[in-house]
Amino acid sequence: MSSLLGVTGWNGRGAVQPWGEIEAELGTDLPSDYKQLCQAFGVGEFSREVSVLCADETGVLDLPRWWRVLLESDSSDGSFAPYRIHVPGTTGGLIPWGGARSDDWFFWQVTSGAVDEWPVLAMQVDVQEWSRYEMTATEFLHRILTDRGFGPHSVGRSAFGPFFEPV
Repeated sequence: MSSLLGVTGWNGRGAVQPWGEIEAELGTDLPSDYKQLCQAFGVGEFSREVSVLCADETGVLDLPRWWRVLLESDSSDGSFAPYRIHVPGTTGGLIPWGGARSDDWFFWQVTSGAVDEWPVLAMQVDVQEWSRYEMTATEFLHRILTDRGFGPHSVGRSAFGPFFEPV
């Protein structure tokens, strides 16, 4: 988290998040680094390219709202094939946590392992291509903001460098 705060120049804002309610609805705990990310940054946009879903009173970037919408529209041969959106009480499904203006979506894959070890799955919607990353959401976010060579999801090309704008 400190590396992400450092590269964006953000000093954190202590955004209150109703984790108990969110996790109860999803039927699972969420990774601790993600909770720290939402608390430190709150709702906003990184480098005018990437947004992270947190609790959002406006509903625009609200994690539970996006999860419900995706769950209702999911089917075995739908947009997320060969994956499915997470159903409480199961493993293998996806929980959305962010996306990019380039129409990339970022998810965790719920596994039977430790929550803090869930892999990040990123989808390029326009070509229906998936990438799997064995790293936390904050590590993934740091890489796509700073590493121009980091796969198809990098937004590290901004002349202004990584920054954060709250909503």
